[in-house]
Amino acid sequence: MFAKIAERLTQQLENENVIIHEKRELYRYGFQNGLILTLNFLTSIIVGVALGEVLSSILLLAAYIPLRSYAGGYHASTPRRCYFISIVIIMEMLLFIGYVDLSIIYIILLLVGMVVCFAFAPVEDKNKPLDRDEISVFKKRAYLILSIEFFIWLAVSVIFQPIEKTIPIVMFTESLMLVIGKLKLSKYS
Repeated sequence: MFAKIAERLTQQLENENVIIHEKRELYRYGFQNGLILTLNFLTSIIVGVALGEVLSSILLLAAYIPLRSYAGGYHASTPRRCYFISIVIIMEMLLFIGYVDLSIIYIILLLVGMVVCFAFAPVEDKNKPLDRDEISVFKKRAYLILSIEFFIWLAVSVIFQPIEKTIPIVMFTESLMLVIGKLKLSKYS
């Protein structure tokens, strides 16, 4: 569905001489990913509304997207599968946030998540291989994002409970994605 919409948008821009033919594939790819990202964002907000956790859903996305972008980990084999897995993960994180109130659990999740993320990031995927330079850059950026999120958690979690829960869940979830991604990579190696 998104591929067809992206193709039509790209074709229209090319017909109107807004883009040159050599850049066509880049624009089509950008449109398709932009549409997928928008759908994921809107669905996450809808799930947040349905579970009474709108603010948490926004905070989850704000913390998870940058970390996931550089740390990597498991990637689904199709966009449709990615969408459904992403929604299930968002629902699980929001349900956990909604029902678990013990601060010690969040501290444990934070520590485990950080250790695993620092140990493994970045984890490439067979569909998204990284060269040596990319690994170095992605590792530094993942470490920077982890550090920033940790210091935000330290500074704000005492006075703003959604941050106390959200950042640990994000780090722990990403650590699981890294482990699953590593296992998937070793299976194909």
